[in-house]
Amino acid sequence: MTESEVATGKSGGGCGAGCASVVGLLLAVAMTVLAYASTDSTYPDVDPEKRARRLSGYSQDAYAALGIDRTVEGGYVDVDNHNTYDSNHCYPDGLFSFADPPVEGAYQLIHGWSIGKVDRAEALPALRRVRDHLKAEGWRITRFGKDEQLEEWSVKAERDGGFSTGITWEAEFRRLGGGSGGPCAMDPDTSQEKDEPYESYGKPELNSFPPAMTPGGR
Repeated sequence: MTESEVATGKSGGGCGAGCASVVGLLLAVAMTVLAYASTDSTYPDVDPEKRARRLSGYSQDAYAALGIDRTVEGGYVDVDNHNTYDSNHCYPDGLFSFADPPVEGAYQLIHGWSIGKVDRAEALPALRRVRDHLKAEGWRITRFGKDEQLEEWSVKAERDGGFSTGITWEAEFRRLGGGSGGPCAMDPDTSQEKDEPYESYGKPELNSFPPAMTPGGR
């Protein structure tokens, strides 16, 4: 990828109110990832742990394709180095229908990660490798190249079922980050006690910690 290669299209969606809580970034995990809330309030039952494993698996697969010899441990270190889950509320008419109350028991889970001190010479070829890998794995590439206004280069992809994944490199901060997200779902068990009060169910209880992002196999 070169600086002359520009984005093939604009991002398909924005970020819900809840996604800013994991560093305010989740970098471009907000990408098209967060646009995939169903427009129907009848969401399928999906155990949050199962969804978390699926999303972190997608992220790990893309990260491994980068070919960068760095391991990102699970958890939050600082704005440049983290590997975490976050979630959004889900609404009856879609993610952005804030005029309506959230659907009780529904959640949209997101997995995001970032690493710092990544130079251009390492980042741009790595993004090309991710694009080629995702395409070979059957993902639809929705964006590849430089943002039209920011000094950021991204690869973003979608697959059937409303799942998205992607990685972005921010030149100003020498930061590489991304993640994966999926559509809204209902937690089969919303009876469990939550650590904090919420207006409505928007943060599923997760017992699993995000696995380390490793540069090796998938």
